[in-house]
Amino acid sequence: MVRSACLLILSLLFFGTPVRAERVLEDLDFNSGNWAMIGVPLHNYKLLPIQEELGTFVSRDLSMMKKIQEAWDLDVTYDSKCDYHYALKFYEDGKLIKTLTLNLHCGYLTYQGLSYEFSPNEFELFRNNSTPIAWSRISFKDLGLLKEAVSTLDNRKDIFWYDDVHQYVYPGFFMISVNNIPWNSDLDSLHQVVHDKMIERTASTEFYLQEYFHVIRGDKLFVRYVVNCEEHLAGILEKGVSLPWRPHIQAGDSVSILAIGIDETKYRQLMGQQ
Repeated sequence: MVRSACLLILSLLFFGTPVRAERVLEDLDFNSGNWAMIGVPLHNYKLLPIQEELGTFVSRDLSMMKKIQEAWDLDVTYDSKCDYHYALKFYEDGKLIKTLTLNLHCGYLTYQGLSYEFSPNEFELFRNNSTPIAWSRISFKDLGLLKEAVSTLDNRKDIFWYDDVHQYVYPGFFMISVNNIPWNSDLDSLHQVVHDKMIERTASTEFYLQEYFHVIRGDKLFVRYVVNCEEHLAGILEKGVSLPWRPHIQAGDSVSILAIGIDETKYRQLMGQQ
């Protein structure tokens, strides 16, 4: 929300008119790799029949993806107070590339804090261009079992992660902050710079860097990153640490992961638990 409001103010100050989306899927290259689009229903105060009818679904129809890539050139809206009905996820070669969230009652689509006008009629396209897919939410209290599950399922081309789970290769994490940089800095380029600086300062590549959140205040961008690693690596850094190292799973805690493409029975069979 903060990012949306700031971008609106900046667009009015510098351009005089509201911004318009340059097609929300234009950065996806459907001409290379193996693509899958997965829709996951989300709990909503106003559930819709199509959520029950379609459930969780998958499509590998490239012609349809290219069609919506061209058609979804959407106007920005700043009236985005409703909950979401679906998360629409795009995977290339099994890797999650982009997630859009959609409200099919209030009529908008959201990506990275910006919302766009979206006609629920567009969603009807998926009725005849998708098939149901199973999913399983799996909880772990033991990091060793969690790492084993991630490693095993990661090698299956028919299984997709709802969220990134590769942080669990390492036992814990700490957080670092990057503050007061230009508001329009490219986040992907910044991620690479921070990654390279981490290697330079720690003389190690044994970590996994994730953006936790970013916010614009005035004309400055503030970003917080999660650094997943062994505990000793966190001790090397002194500046920029905003949260000390802690384990992913502490005593009495558990971690849940959502795997799409497998139900609980098949998961237990795959892991040799039956």
